[in-house]
Amino acid sequence: MVADAKDILYLVLAFCVLWFTIFVCWLLYYFIAIMREARGMTEDVREKINKALGIFESLKEKLERSLSIFSGIAEGVKYVGSYLMDRRSERRASPRRKKHEKMKEEAAEQQEDEGEE
Repeated sequence: MVADAKDILYLVLAFCVLWFTIFVCWLLYYFIAIMREARGMTEDVREKINKALGIFESLKEKLERSLSIFSGIAEGVKYVGSYLMDRRSERRASPRRKKHEKMKEEAAEQQEDEGEE
């Protein structure tokens, strides 16, 4: 069967090609398994991102609704505040102040009358 060195070389080369083929198949199997895991992880990440986006969207909608309610409340508080400020300024214009203003007007009229004579 083995006649010379050339036959031994071919036999060793065939054996090496066989082991190399087995190694490449084993390597390809693990590469495919790693890619399958990576695909599963990316699907999980996509699902979690979509859930997070859904939560953020619902929070955004709730916040917008509450802000619209608060804007109405703020307008009401602003109206009540302006009403109270008007009442406060009316109260400050008490009889003393009115009397003082009336006295100023009378003094101004007397000066005008004296200036005309």
